[in-house]
Amino acid sequence: MENRHVVIIPIEIDEERESAYLDAWQNAAEVMAAQPGFIRTYMFRTIISGSTFRLVNVAEWESTSHWDEAMNVCPMMGQQIAVAHASNYEAIRTVLPATGRSSGGGRAPVELSPAEEHRRAEAGEVVALPRP
Repeated sequence: MENRHVVIIPIEIDEERESAYLDAWQNAAEVMAAQPGFIRTYMFRTIISGSTFRLVNVAEWESTSHWDEAMNVCPMMGQQIAVAHASNYEAIRTVLPATGRSSGGGRAPVELSPAEEHRRAEAGEVVALPRP
């Protein structure tokens, strides 16, 4: 966990351009997943109407140097579909999910590809939450 690098990217985008942006992000996420030090990435859509930032991307890397190197090959660099505001953090704490203590009849989280996760979220079948 120490020195993990987290990137939070709020994205300003018009509703009409969101689908094209998500397609570009999906392609970039697949490229990034093949880079050394990549851990995971999630894309979130705001649930607050009228929000300036319709989308927020959260990505986690093993280190800042891994993230820096990956930016040399990121297909999203220089794209003009949306305005992105990257904020970089070093992860310093986490709360691990409780196991075996569910009294509410919940189910364990499942691993989904980013494309399947997006499809299910669009269909209202799942709510995607990032893992620590």
